[in-house]
Amino acid sequence: MIDLMKRKHLLSCAATSALLVAVGADAAHAQSGPGATPGGPEADASPAIEEIIVTARKREENLQNTPIAITAVSAAQLEAKGAVDLTAMQNIAPNLTLKTGGGTSGATFTPVINIRGIGQGDFTINTDPGVGVYIDGVYLGRSLGSVLDLADVERVEVLRGPQGTLFGRNTIGGAISMVSKAPDPSALSGTISLAGGSREFAQVRASVNLPISDNLAIRVAAMARHRDGYVDALEYNDFRLGGEKLWGVRAALRYEPTSNLTIDLAFDHTERRDPPSAAVALQLGDVSVAQTGPTGTLATAFNRGNVPASVARPPFISVDAPRCATDAAFRNSSRTCYGNAWLEGNRGNHSVWTDRAGNKITPSNDLNVTGYMGTLALDTGIGTFKSITAYREFDSTFYGDLDFTPYPIFGNNNAPFNQQQFSQELQLVGSAFDGRIDYVLGGYYFEESGDQAVDLFAPGNIPAAQAPALAPFLPYFQTTTRTIDNSSKAGYAQLTFAITDALKLTGGIRYTDEKKDYVVTQSRSVGAVQSAAGVQSTKLWTPMVNLAWQATENILLYGTYSEGYRAGGFAARFSGGLISPLPSYDPEFVISYEAGLKTQLFDRRLTFNLAAFRIDYSDIQVTATTQGLAGFVLNLADARFTGFEAEARAVIGGGFTLTASAGYTDKKLTFVNPGTVSSEGTNAVVPITTDSILPGPAWQLNGSIQHRAQLGNGGRLDSSFDIHYESSESNSVANYPIIVQEGYAEAEARIAYTFPGNRYTFAVGARNLFDATYYTTKTLSSSSGSVYGTLARPREIYAQLSARF
Repeated sequence: MIDLMKRKHLLSCAATSALLVAVGADAAHAQSGPGATPGGPEADASPAIEEIIVTARKREENLQNTPIAITAVSAAQLEAKGAVDLTAMQNIAPNLTLKTGGGTSGATFTPVINIRGIGQGDFTINTDPGVGVYIDGVYLGRSLGSVLDLADVERVEVLRGPQGTLFGRNTIGGAISMVSKAPDPSALSGTISLAGGSREFAQVRASVNLPISDNLAIRVAAMARHRDGYVDALEYNDFRLGGEKLWGVRAALRYEPTSNLTIDLAFDHTERRDPPSAAVALQLGDVSVAQTGPTGTLATAFNRGNVPASVARPPFISVDAPRCATDAAFRNSSRTCYGNAWLEGNRGNHSVWTDRAGNKITPSNDLNVTGYMGTLALDTGIGTFKSITAYREFDSTFYGDLDFTPYPIFGNNNAPFNQQQFSQELQLVGSAFDGRIDYVLGGYYFEESGDQAVDLFAPGNIPAAQAPALAPFLPYFQTTTRTIDNSSKAGYAQLTFAITDALKLTGGIRYTDEKKDYVVTQSRSVGAVQSAAGVQSTKLWTPMVNLAWQATENILLYGTYSEGYRAGGFAARFSGGLISPLPSYDPEFVISYEAGLKTQLFDRRLTFNLAAFRIDYSDIQVTATTQGLAGFVLNLADARFTGFEAEARAVIGGGFTLTASAGYTDKKLTFVNPGTVSSEGTNAVVPITTDSILPGPAWQLNGSIQHRAQLGNGGRLDSSFDIHYESSESNSVANYPIIVQEGYAEAEARIAYTFPGNRYTFAVGARNLFDATYYTTKTLSSSSGSVYGTLARPREIYAQLSARF
């Protein structure tokens, strides 16, 4: 169906300019102009923070008069922080975590994104995100591939809290939106940037804006980046994990045939060829808290040797079985066993990756992403009509070894993992009754298809009845293929009524009708193919009400009630064979109450914004075991979240500017289905109760000091120091002590000299300046008996030369 749409719609793809950014207090200095550059001539004359116009509610509004919680930054700000991709936003926006290498994927392009403690922890193709990611107003249906590069970006914005009215489903935590630079018919311009540094870091970014006529322009941007890995694959020669190698290109065209009509067309393509993520083993063989023996089917099968006779031979069992299972000291000291003798700290791991035939390979995690979009904006007598049309696709292959030894105990290869999507949105944004009523009306259509085939290497799972037939194909066990065909239709309306000039009431409503078709199959080298299917339909309303009071010109108070939901779905993993009918789970819901304050004080030298919230989170989708259903996603719990975000920016004179933000989220489970436990049939089982803590840090703190000095020769010196802190967190509601990430702080620094004439800039900087050691994610696999963490990148020093024309 998607292929037909691609042929049909791309020929006529016409749509509006990119959704303009909504910006927050910490980003108020993103624009150039009076007061925007402390220490510059204009700043000395007028040090106040400039007025920022945003379109978070799909119309132009003053940032400080916009009654929602937003943080946004410009490309220049991100560059000043040494940012290379979207993950840099978690060091800027409060209550946002954006980390890579999560779960069992083994790939750096599978992110874990949370806002206010709500997001997505799994990457499977049938799992929906909890935070919506958008590029130029186009929703990305899958989390895989959403860690976007920042080349030729105008702004990145973070909207906190459920965005169920204007953005729709799967934004219960919030939304992240990237806005690309648009072609400009008024002037020829361009940039090029070259950077290099630690661990073979090399990057080039270039863009050119080319006017064709006074109403037609094109813009082309390209980038390439290479970074070596930093964790050694010890069973290979000169192969390191955690690196990246990618390139991308974007081309855009803007045509303004009349004064009230703008047509934008755009194409983008990115390719990645990365090694596996920088995962290191933290505990192997026995991952139970009390250390009571090998954990799970796969670890036990290898160490004890309790497998069918046709499988009971090395390397599928230990040469020292069953002693490896019964003698803990021996298990953790002998490399004939699956145990802690294989631990190497953070320097590396002993993983060996194989193809389906069992041949050792040097894995390359590949991702190709392509997008086409067209937008049309027409100013009419009743408002601005917009059409946003887009088609996007990705295909990927990535490899995982989850035993971290040379033995073929547990591995999986995602080959392939593909998705295609088409979306169409129509908007009408206008005003009535002499501006007393502002309105946004819209309709939205989305559909996607995709498949994910996972080869499983798990000799310990071989059933006795099939063992003689399957033994010749070991270590390959089976392939699970998940196929989706989803569609969603929605209509929405939002109206703002000016009760008085200072008091405004906004109400919004969205109706969504979506359908999911899901098929999962399992096949082995011999035997019949198993198959199961499920269909799920959801029809829901998501309302929003906001009351805003402009107490003074520089003080805004507001309160918001909003609702959102994340779609339901079906089980993805089946350790003991398919179950029919498929276990399913329903949508989860949030009801959010938010109160906010936005201020500018001391002649607008200080901006301070505050938002406090309470979220009632119901029917939470939890991966757990209950009522005879083992290890599936189920609606098992309710919770109440409370917290706040504070953002401040101060121009303090002498060329100095200070920015700071704090985010706090307290997550309390209020109900858990009785008898819910973390997993089934292993010694790592722990109960999940209302005392359990949901994943995510409670505290996030960000601080920055920037200085600008205008030099006597006409040059300029800019320096900055940034620090980010996160409190401790567990990556699982099971709260295993070994997967708790302790609190950490990470710093960045940069100094840049801009030559007279403002055409060239040379900068040196450091990411993770103090070389903090921490893990972006930690995972416990009870089936394989392994605990592992994805190690964050160590300190990196870089230099960068940029030119503009």
